[in-house]
Amino acid sequence: MKNEPRHVIIASDEPKPMGETLLDYARPLIQQLPHDHTLEELKSVVIFAAVVWNVEVVEDISGAVRYLSTKMPPRLRVPPAKGLALILRMLTRKDQCFRDDHRLALAVDVHRDGADLRVIAVGAVSELDSLPSTVDCWPCNLGDIRSGRRHLPN
Repeated sequence: MKNEPRHVIIASDEPKPMGETLLDYARPLIQQLPHDHTLEELKSVVIFAAVVWNVEVVEDISGAVRYLSTKMPPRLRVPPAKGLALILRMLTRKDQCFRDDHRLALAVDVHRDGADLRVIAVGAVSELDSLPSTVDCWPCNLGDIRSGRRHLPN
C-alpha cells in the first residue's frame, strides 16, 4: 500500500473557468426549458448537466437516469428511456466538444442577475501525489500532530 501511487484532487480553471464550460455544455438543455421556467428549474438543468459531465463509468449512467426521472422539478422529469437517450446525447456532446477537458464539475451554483445567467463551479482534476508515501494516512486533526501520534512526511 505504501508504494502504490496516490492521487490528489487539484482545483483547476484550465482551459477556462468550470462554470463557463458547464454553461456551454448545458446550453442545449437550457434552450429546451419552457419559456416560463423558474430559477429552480434552471439550476436543476445545470446541476443535471454537471451530473452527466461527471459520469466516468457505465454504472454512473443509471444514477444520472434516476436523477433525471426523480430529482428534477416535476415538469422537467422524463421517463427513464427518454432520460437515457438524453444522457447519451450529452455524453456524445462532451466527447465531441470537450474531449480535452478531464475535470470534474463540483460545487455547482447558478445565479441570475437580471437577464444574465452566471454559473459558478469548481473544476477539479486528479493528479499523482508528489509527496513521499511514508505514512499510511494523514492526521485526523491538529491535536494528533501536536501529540505526536502521527507524523507528516517531510
